Amino acid sequence: MSTHRLGELLVREKLISLQQLRQAQEEQRRSGTKLGYALAKLGFVSDGEITNFLSSQYRVPAIDLSAIEIDDELAKLASREVCERHIIVPVARTGSAVTVAMADPTNLNAIDDIKFLTGFNVDVVVASEAAIFEAIERVYSAPESYETMLEDFDDEEVAFGLDEDDLNVHELEKEAGGAPVVRLVNAILLNAIQKGASDIHVEPYEKKLRVRYRVDGVLLPEMEPPIKLKNPLVSRLKIMSQMDIAERRLPQDGRIKLKMARGREMDFRVSVLPTSYG
Repeated sequence: MSTHRLGELLVREKLISLQQLRQAQEEQRRSGTKLGYALAKLGFVSDGEITNFLSSQYRVPAIDLSAIEIDDELAKLASREVCERHIIVPVARTGSAVTVAMADPTNLNAIDDIKFLTGFNVDVVVASEAAIFEAIERVYSAPESYETMLEDFDDEEVAFGLDEDDLNVHELEKEAGGAPVVRLVNAILLNAIQKGASDIHVEPYEKKLRVRYRVDGVLLPEMEPPIKLKNPLVSRLKIMSQMDIAERRLPQDGRIKLKMARGREMDFRVSVLPTSYG
């Protein structure tokens, strides 16, 4: 179904007005998204309404992608590029068949591609464009595990046991810009978003470093990086927040703007407070 046809049908079924359709089409042209995604983003029609409408039109089962967990093995059946190109995502496998959520179940090219890539028969369920893109983001942007990232740190390359007065700003900048530190900080931020955290606490103690998330008002432990990572990790956050990494005795405030897929942005307000241990 073309986006033009989808818009006409939604107007005919009185799910949206003609004016709303035109606004969504303008948003579609501006952002390069699909029409269904633009309609949901603008709040003109709910994701559930679009999904139920598509299910009725195509006479195929609907699926709530937010309620299912797509494991790594399923994700390997099709690349992110294939999923985004066809607006699909694999959701289950039973025997010689793979179930694929599609925004357009009449897209025979997509079905043929999945058959060719996997060697499986394809069972189709329908979901909205917005739900599929969110599922793709969730599945294919999963952060690398903390354990894997920490294996990349070289003990000789990370400052450990130095007095605060002895720290060299240029060395801190170098350490904070290293690939393992960058990946670790990115993972901490992305995991916080995925878990719906309202706050991230990076807490240095005398002999340990702790990261906690506040979820639903409760502070929950997330990880305990080695204490040797305290300075590079905090420095990385300061650099991202455009703070002065040389200033370690006064509170500082900053902001991180994280760019997500499909033009989305996430803002973090960052506050750094001096403590007894850094």
